[in-house]
Amino acid sequence: MVTANSDSSERIAFELVELCAKCGLTVGCAESCTAGLVASSIADVPGASQVLQGGVVSYTEAVKHSMLDVSLETLETVGAVSEKCACEMASGAREALDCDIAVSVTGFAGPGGGTADNPVGTVYIGIATENLLFAKRFLFSGERAAVRHAACEAALRALLDAAQES
Repeated sequence: MVTANSDSSERIAFELVELCAKCGLTVGCAESCTAGLVASSIADVPGASQVLQGGVVSYTEAVKHSMLDVSLETLETVGAVSEKCACEMASGAREALDCDIAVSVTGFAGPGGGTADNPVGTVYIGIATENLLFAKRFLFSGERAAVRHAACEAALRALLDAAQES
């Protein structure tokens, strides 16, 4: 299980903005269970306007499909909380927001939701760049707020890692 701490999220967001501004990279976010926490964390950093293109809060499957071009087949077969959906969300955000690096977050923050395969606390974080498209599965512990903040920190870390590779 993974947990988060807000000082770490702030530090990662600061490093992300600093690196992306220095390298001329832009970022965008597609968020479901975090509902804008990732974009907000980036926007909290002075100079974020040079880096952050925007974000899409895609809480429903309809918004994932219409705004991020997540396929209906993906939503109907593997569901919104899946590696495939996270990849499609990140790719769709990169296209819709015209950014160099996009991150996506989709999961079950609780207390409801979850399945045997993806219990509450399961979150998929996707990254899309010009040359990369992948998602990683996390299992976070704690109440709803703790899961959301842990997912935010992991998404910021994924963005920073992708920016360092670009």
